[in-house]
Amino acid sequence: MLKNIIFAVIVLAIGVYIGFSLPRGASLISTVMNLGADPSEDYSQSASHQALLQMEEVISSTREMVLADARTQQEANEGMRWILRALAMSTEVAADTNPRLPHFQRMDTLARKVGGDNPDAEYEFAQIDGQFDYKITGNLGNIRYLGFTINAGQGMTPRRQIGYISDQMLDVDAKGDFTILLAQTKPDEPGNWIEIPKDASGILVREYIADREVETLPTLNIEILGDAPDFAPPSDDQVAQSIIGTTYAFLRLTTLHRSVLPQLLEDRNDFIRATSGELGGAISGADNLYMIGSYQIEDDEALIVNVQPPDTRYWNLTLESRWHEIGDYLHRPTSRTLEAVEYNDDGSVQFVIAHQDPGHPNWLDTSGHGFGFMTFRWVDGESTEIPMPTTRLIKASEITALPTTASKGPLYTLDK
Repeated sequence: MLKNIIFAVIVLAIGVYIGFSLPRGASLISTVMNLGADPSEDYSQSASHQALLQMEEVISSTREMVLADARTQQEANEGMRWILRALAMSTEVAADTNPRLPHFQRMDTLARKVGGDNPDAEYEFAQIDGQFDYKITGNLGNIRYLGFTINAGQGMTPRRQIGYISDQMLDVDAKGDFTILLAQTKPDEPGNWIEIPKDASGILVREYIADREVETLPTLNIEILGDAPDFAPPSDDQVAQSIIGTTYAFLRLTTLHRSVLPQLLEDRNDFIRATSGELGGAISGADNLYMIGSYQIEDDEALIVNVQPPDTRYWNLTLESRWHEIGDYLHRPTSRTLEAVEYNDDGSVQFVIAHQDPGHPNWLDTSGHGFGFMTFRWVDGESTEIPMPTTRLIKASEITALPTTASKGPLYTLDK
């Protein structure tokens, strides 16, 4: 008996040493820790376990995709971290939510910005189920734009937009309070009603911010309308469905660079006009006009982007990596809103995309990436004739000769 204990301690010590010495040592430690385990029951055929096995296969395939699609060591390095971030977000919006006890879950964090999102925004998500009715209450705050996208489709079924409402469509009282009702039939109580189908699955909220120092975020609450179901521990099928939903979200997030305007992987240093319908209504803002492009610049080059903004309440330009991940927006200028740029006398704006700070007031930092995506968002711009941005590739040394900009305010002024 004593010999067996000593042997087990030695094996464990060796495993721990190797675990800290080799990249895959953690797997060995786990194996050692499970030596001699004898489960009293066999749960391996449970739906939740099978769903997790399928998710492991998707994660493994995504790792191989990163190795295949990365073009630099930096992209490969960040791609491994990006997998973790995409998995974390997917878990929070699918596995950690409950349509029987709904709540709004913040999708992004101070460090995590994945999925081609807007760093000058906040995103909230609530999981719902069409067998229930829901009531959303809140206050607008004073941000530039608030939009609710209601989606349907469950499991691995592609999501589709079945409802949309923005701050300008809401019935709002004098204090800025509002109510949204999601139900299959119109409820008796007051509020903006959106009809939902049996397979309704989620609510994606976009909150666009032009100046974080002066704007207040909305407040949001969601509850089941009527009698809520009694509490019960999650069943095997319910956990399995949450894992399948997580897998679906992860798969969608990690294949955006292949599925959204894939021609931009080849057609570089230019923009394409895209509406929400063209990008997929389930993942984009219904009243946003997008102009999306990709840049390709060498270490000694810079890309000049000139644009004539429309008279709109919100717009911005954001840079993303190959994985549609935002750089370190907390400390570097990877995105600029209409309130964070300097304008030319004619109202136009000139951006400089470069690896190093050239001293230009509208510099955007590549975060070390020679290739990346660039996205303009124009709120309420789908029906507006907005000229396409123009681009010019130059040597970084030429930046000092560019015309300077005037410190003119934005064309759009928000009523205070």
